[in-house]
Amino acid sequence: MKSKYLNIIITFLLLTGCSITCFSQSEFQPSVVNEKFLEANNLYNDSKYEQSIQVYLQILDSGVHSPELYFNIGNAYYRLNDIANSILYYEKSLKLDSSDNEAVNNLNMVKNALIDDIEVVPPSFIDEQLNKTSNLLDYSSWGILLILFSFIFLLFFIIYFFSVKPIIKRTAFTSLFFIIMIIALTAWISINTYEKNHLEKYAIIFSTKIEIKADPNERSENLLTLHLGTKVRIIDNFKDKWVKIKLVNGQEGWIKNNQIKII
Repeated sequence: MKSKYLNIIITFLLLTGCSITCFSQSEFQPSVVNEKFLEANNLYNDSKYEQSIQVYLQILDSGVHSPELYFNIGNAYYRLNDIANSILYYEKSLKLDSSDNEAVNNLNMVKNALIDDIEVVPPSFIDEQLNKTSNLLDYSSWGILLILFSFIFLLFFIIYFFSVKPIIKRTAFTSLFFIIMIIALTAWISINTYEKNHLEKYAIIFSTKIEIKADPNERSENLLTLHLGTKVRIIDNFKDKWVKIKLVNGQEGWIKNNQIKII
């Protein structure tokens, strides 16, 4: 158990360090980015949605990524009645900030225009609570908490190891037990957050109508039909041409990767 716990801690310390140091580098100066952002916002307010999208995308191409930027692009595409792209960028915004209620509301509104109405399989109570807790902070913040609790654990361990008074030893030992519980829970939440944001891949269908295949070839059986704007989870790929997808109702199948855009 100790070695397993140690491996988890080391892994998350490394991953957290990477996540903290790996920020987007922009080819624009901050002042230029702000000017571009204001320019795009003014174009949007003047109902020049296509021009505003072009400027927003210039900011993205420079290496700047933010939930506000994705949210505004989603709004502009929605004004152009481009459902698939509006869903794509609302999803990108929520991937960076899942607590944005305005983005959630806009996304739900746009989804009302979708043809596919796939019934969601409800998660278990534990998974539901885990997901809710994970959404309270991003992965880097959970990693920082994990490091903080690890230092607290080390502090109480030193107190326990060097103290000569029985009451202090007992208090420190009891505190160590609770801190280990907290560390284990934080590590579990961190793993869940990392999987959702870095390992699990989702995409939006960008074809008007596609057939989901049982196998990755054109001659295989058609399992079901999906339409523009539907969100799918990518679980496998084949020769960089086919991807295996999973729907929210648990159904799986294969489609060509040129029919989707990754969130």
